[in-house]
Amino acid sequence: MNRITEYRPNAIALTIAGSDPSGGAGLQADLKTFQQFGVYGASVVTMITAQNSLGVRRVENLSTELVLDQLDAVLDDIQPIVAKTGALGTAETIDAVHQRAQQFNFPLVVDPVMVSKHGDSLVTDDAVAAYRRLLPKAFLVTPNRFELERLTGIALNTNQDVAKAIHDLHQMGARFVLAKMGEVNGQSEHILGSGKENIAIQSKRFETQNTHGAGCILSAAITALIALGETDLKRIVQRAIRQVSIGIHNTQPIGKGRSPVETRVLADEPTELTS
Repeated sequence: MNRITEYRPNAIALTIAGSDPSGGAGLQADLKTFQQFGVYGASVVTMITAQNSLGVRRVENLSTELVLDQLDAVLDDIQPIVAKTGALGTAETIDAVHQRAQQFNFPLVVDPVMVSKHGDSLVTDDAVAAYRRLLPKAFLVTPNRFELERLTGIALNTNQDVAKAIHDLHQMGARFVLAKMGEVNGQSEHILGSGKENIAIQSKRFETQNTHGAGCILSAAITALIALGETDLKRIVQRAIRQVSIGIHNTQPIGKGRSPVETRVLADEPTELTS
């Protein structure tokens, strides 16, 4: 495959996220994705996990002070074009990142890692409330359908419910919303809300369990494209979704459980997705 990204030495992105030692999700997936798009990646670690393709064994949140020390160390020396958040852990840490973000002169992509793609809660109610407070600093927020429900308190039973939930996130302060709705009528559906209109983006859905880290990689791909100077958010999102689909399509089993999305093919020339 041919690389379709142009090398730009000043393209720098920052991820503030948890660590996945198996490399499939979290800051490891973010950094791999940045690299594949030709973007230099810096990282701030918020939590240490013991996990693999079979599941999570242990989670230990780093102290808020240590998270902020890392963030300050990066920002005092290296200026990112854009930053993204992944799993932030505690309400205290989310609020601390929110306070630091008041001084950001670059856009922030918020991936609110609160509820797994299967609906399992990953954070406390206090942390959910802290994420709501972070939303005014979000250039883009990328919740899955369960996170959208938890952030807004709206059960997503109809298209009208989804539209109301996206509207509420805008009202909370998020400039743009990308709702990851999962399977809808046999397709994978994302809805991009601008505050003026909602655009549904469908893509091929694969019958596979090899999707570990897909949400992290999608938000990281969007972040990378912003770092490269892309400005049309609809085109950015469409391309990022396409590239993640290529990664899922080309995934080979790694580990004994839910294999991670193959990041090594990201930003390659697309090929026909036939299976």
